[in-house]
Amino acid sequence: MKLLYSVLFLFGFGLSAPTLAAWDLNDVSYLMPLPKKVATDSLLSLKSSARGGFLLREALVQRLPILSPQLTREQAAASLRVMAVRIDPCFPLPTPQSCQKQIRLVWQPLESDRRNQVKTIDAALHSFYVLTDAEFATLLKDLEEWKKTYAINTNFVPLQIHPAWAADGDSSPALAEFHKIITKLAGLENLSRVTVMVLRGAGDMWAFAGFEMKDGKMELMRIPRIDRMSQAFINLAVPSDHFTGGGILPLPTGADTLSTITNESEHLDVNSEDTIRKEIKAAYRIENPKNHTPENMDCVSCHVAQPAIHWALNKQAHLKLDQLWSHEIYKNPKYDLTNVSPDLLNTQIIRGFGYFGRNMAISQRVINESAEVADQLNQGTAVKTQPPLR
Repeated sequence: MKLLYSVLFLFGFGLSAPTLAAWDLNDVSYLMPLPKKVATDSLLSLKSSARGGFLLREALVQRLPILSPQLTREQAAASLRVMAVRIDPCFPLPTPQSCQKQIRLVWQPLESDRRNQVKTIDAALHSFYVLTDAEFATLLKDLEEWKKTYAINTNFVPLQIHPAWAADGDSSPALAEFHKIITKLAGLENLSRVTVMVLRGAGDMWAFAGFEMKDGKMELMRIPRIDRMSQAFINLAVPSDHFTGGGILPLPTGADTLSTITNESEHLDVNSEDTIRKEIKAAYRIENPKNHTPENMDCVSCHVAQPAIHWALNKQAHLKLDQLWSHEIYKNPKYDLTNVSPDLLNTQIIRGFGYFGRNMAISQRVINESAEVADQLNQGTAVKTQPPLR
């Protein structure tokens, strides 16, 4: 009888235990390690061999807006490294009936500080590579085998520096093999888009633009909700615990906008509480990939939603906005959606996925998108061509 109870207990526990996802956040979004040295690092660069020759042509990068006033074009090209990789079975296109299977790379320039420690410059370049159904299936198979070979545990781990190389950094054998998987399938041959976030002013102005690759040429993209080719954000706050000095330029039109908080938050008082509530609701909705896609949300609103939310939670705690708008906040209990970035209260960190100086900086939007992608892969919908609402 005692044995029977034991069997029933174990069986019942097995039924009630949470099911771990085969694909988790760190299986679809990969944050690279910050190397110890710039010149001798092992991260992917413009000189890395890839499909069709290279990941990006240096000549192409030279034609983009200069990434930072701290760097010449030549210095920027030499210091660019792939700091993050994302995979996506269904990136939404302008038409809602179609989507693309993709590998996306996030590049940042690296430099050494006064202590000879490597840090990133707060600019970025994103490159997009389109895969066929067969190529994406190969990618998934290769990543599964790679994960098994190195016994990598990503189950219910929040998005962070990838566990496969967290200990060994850029000298990790797992990282070298991961690079082979990516460069086999991504390169000049299937490059489709490049977007940039450039740094201006005294590191307190950021400008965004995108370029479609058509017949080997770059064509400027129009940014949703502003119908312009570029968009900027200015925040002169010192210390960087509020917003001041400019905000979003030009302002987007339509619902879910953040024009007041991100302009002069210090001027908001008790008479502005309705505005704060409305704009933080918009920020939560922007962070939720079930509401908006990159094809219908402007660049800056997406990037500043997180610092706006954390400003409000910190400075306007009495409004209890996370409780008020709980139904707008993205939820997915299958994954740990905790944001482990170390400086969430810094209103000048508007990065999506990468580093701010020496610290990792991940937006909640990227975490939420990663959960949606993992869901698609776990549900076996990666071969479908109809995109989800995200």
